[in-house]
Amino acid sequence: MNATVAAGFAERPLVMGWLWLVLASSSVVAFEPAPYDLLGLGLLAGLLLLGLRVPLRLAVPLGLLGLFLLGNIVAGMVAEHPAATLAPIVIRHVMVAFWLLFAALIAQGPVRVIGVLFNGYAFAAVISVILGSLGYFRVLPAELLLEAGRVKSLFKDSNVYGPFLVPVALWAFASLVRERSGLRAGALLALFLTMALGIMLSFSRGSWVNFAISMTLFFALSMVTSRTETLRNRLVLIGGLVLVLGVVFVVWAGTRDRVLEMLQVRAKLVQYYDLAEGGRFSVQSAALEASARTPLGIGPGQSNRRWGLPPHNVYLHVLVEAGWLGALGFYAFLALTLGRALAFCWRPWALQGVYIAMFACTVGTLTQSLFIDSTHWRHLWVLFALLWGPMAAASARAAPFPRARPGRWQVPAASVSKPLAR
Repeated sequence: MNATVAAGFAERPLVMGWLWLVLASSSVVAFEPAPYDLLGLGLLAGLLLLGLRVPLRLAVPLGLLGLFLLGNIVAGMVAEHPAATLAPIVIRHVMVAFWLLFAALIAQGPVRVIGVLFNGYAFAAVISVILGSLGYFRVLPAELLLEAGRVKSLFKDSNVYGPFLVPVALWAFASLVRERSGLRAGALLALFLTMALGIMLSFSRGSWVNFAISMTLFFALSMVTSRTETLRNRLVLIGGLVLVLGVVFVVWAGTRDRVLEMLQVRAKLVQYYDLAEGGRFSVQSAALEASARTPLGIGPGQSNRRWGLPPHNVYLHVLVEAGWLGALGFYAFLALTLGRALAFCWRPWALQGVYIAMFACTVGTLTQSLFIDSTHWRHLWVLFALLWGPMAAASARAAPFPRARPGRWQVPAASVSKPLAR
């Protein structure tokens, strides 16, 4: 298939509908393979057969991720139980494949594809919060949707459910800052508060930190990259409004005994199981020692088998399981992604505000990853694609990358399906 035909996937309703369905199913991950995985692999296979091209700008990050995957394979081959490493190795290959798929699609039409992607993602997040909240307040069976009194919805873990909601919250806030329709602004504010409710009821300390860091970094970068005083004033005004509503919301939640009790328990920086023998900190110490003795790695998924639980630190987890080679590829990919994406945050284009929000979410998630393993988090690889796709689109265009008019970072949400205009 020629390049002209292959480059039209972003304009094909069937492809975009399938992409929406992939993201819309992303909150149903209590079992594997999840619907997201099967639908995503089907989309990937179909587009590869039809001639989907990988942008040249993705070659270097793909090469670094190749080192990461190679390290996992080598570590699996020398592991004590090689067969037990097969499933996590496959999952990590699938995550990288999805990153490549989404980034390549975004590169073909950033505004349209990002709009479809986030519409599906927001749908999944809203359904997840509704189900989880109904379970928390005992309208639906709590045993299906809660874990030790914490909402997990249709996820395996509350500590994944909470962070999953953060990008949608930031997307809603970034869109709200630039929205001029009162009706849509109200809907975006409701979406933001819905995500905030879900994040709070996850009672995940990591997701709270993630949310706070993401919001703070988004606000700071938005202030320094804005090109008009009007836009900065809107940031301050809407940011202040959201802050006030957030305080009122937390105060209201504090009047509910069950919520208040759990907040008091989870607000502690260190929990008893962090310090206990065989707990988080002791496993991290053991993993660090093991990584020095086994440069090839102990094998993907072997942390649980050896210590009873993973190290709860993605950087240490990758180092001990994928070895020095895998860690080198993963660390270099993260450094390259954050460095280039930060520079791209200053580039004026139609979705600059959304891009800044996703960069902030990535930093927030990677900060949370100091306390949890996130290599299999599907939404993290979506965030990576959201950062690399626009950069690939910009470098692939002979003409200057489409810019927003002064004082506007994002086209109205109703127009996200339209092609980029200069």
